[in-house]
Parts: sequence; structure tokens; C-alpha cells
Amino acid sequence: MDYTLIILAGGRGLRMGGVDKGLVDIDGHPLIEHLLLALPPARHCIISANRNLQRYQQWADQVVSDQRDGFAGPMAGLEAALAVTEGPCLCLPCDLPHPPARLAERLLHGLRPDAVNVLQDPQRVQPLCLGLIASPDWCRTLTDYLDNGGHSAHGWLERVAWQAVPFDQPLENLNHWPDT
Repeated sequence: MDYTLIILAGGRGLRMGGVDKGLVDIDGHPLIEHLLLALPPARHCIISANRNLQRYQQWADQVVSDQRDGFAGPMAGLEAALAVTEGPCLCLPCDLPHPPARLAERLLHGLRPDAVNVLQDPQRVQPLCLGLIASPDWCRTLTDYLDNGGHSAHGWLERVAWQAVPFDQPLENLNHWPDT
């Protein structure tokens, strides 16, 4: 499969006491490693991170940081990653310990240059699980949104064309410490 993987790992991890979620150890491996092992190999891997950049480098071809001050949110991370790539991209948050089977294949299937594919599980749209054809146009759209005070992924999706990619199981993400 020919695609670029963008992993958003630049958050503050506030709901977990400020830890870097991508580096949280689960069963002896960092969370980001679990995600990478569950996906088909990508042509290029970009990790968007705002701390622990050297540590993330071991899993990425390129590590980028937000182009904006402070932890500006996941859309700022996507903006930074889109600025350095083109072509088919899969964008995922770092906190998916068990991504659905065939996630990459399904989100990358039927990509159009004018729309974003977005995972929709039985509970809701998952706005950080995206398939898109990266281009200067998407980067400009995202930069305009952020420059005008936008922050949320849902808010950005309200401004662009997107198509739902349905999954029949709820997406599991790590927003709290796992029970041990």
C-alpha cells in the first residue's frame, strides 16, 4: 500500500496527568509502537510531536512540531505534517492501542482530491482518523481555519467536504490510564 502515515502525538495528555500519550507503556511497548505494528507499512511515516522529538524519531522518517505557539491542538499537528508531504495520507491519533482491522485500507479507499475520508464508528464520527490526498490546497484550508481561530477537528470538518467511512465497532482510544 503506497501511503504516508501521519501520527498525531503532539498533545498535552491532560486527561492522563500530562504524560506524552504516544510513549505510555502498555504491555512493555510504547502506545505508538502498538499502533505502528497494527498498520500496513507506509511509504513514509511522519509523527507530529511537540516534546520527546528525538525519542519519536526512532519510529518516523520525519518528526514535525506545530508551527504555532503552545500546544495548539491536533489540527495544528496535521497542519505541520501536511506542510511536508503530498499524496495519499492516513492520519491517526497516537492513542489507538487496537485500531480496527483494515483501518488503513478502508480510510484510503476511494480517496478524492476534494474530500476527506473520516472514520465513523457506531457512536460518532472520529475526526482525527482521516484519509486524504495531501496537497497545498488542504494545507491552505487548514491554515486558514486555524488562523481564523478554529481549533477543533469537528469544526474543520464542518468547513470541508468529507465522506464517512463506517466501521461497525466503537473505536478504542487511550484517554485515561488503563486498568491494571
